[in-house]
Amino acid sequence: MAWIDTDIAVSGETVKGSINAASDGTRIEVPFDKGISVGDTVTADGSEYKITGITNVGDRDETLQLEVTHGKSVSRRASGKSGR
Repeated sequence: MAWIDTDIAVSGETVKGSINAASDGTRIEVPFDKGISVGDTVTADGSEYKITGITNVGDRDETLQLEVTHGKSVSRRASGKSGR
């Protein structure tokens, strides 16, 4: 899948970033921030993700690539009870 530009909620603020959900894992790129750590959560495209790895792209302190695992969907409406 291609990179998709989107708003990313991380470290208590919303930044412009990109997300790539491929078969080999999901990666998110955001502007560099020293406050981002493994174990933190980020929200992108209505879903919450847990950071499992961080790469300082090019070691330039400009962009971080976050390896993430899919957490939970952020619901915008009440869910129905199916199967009843």
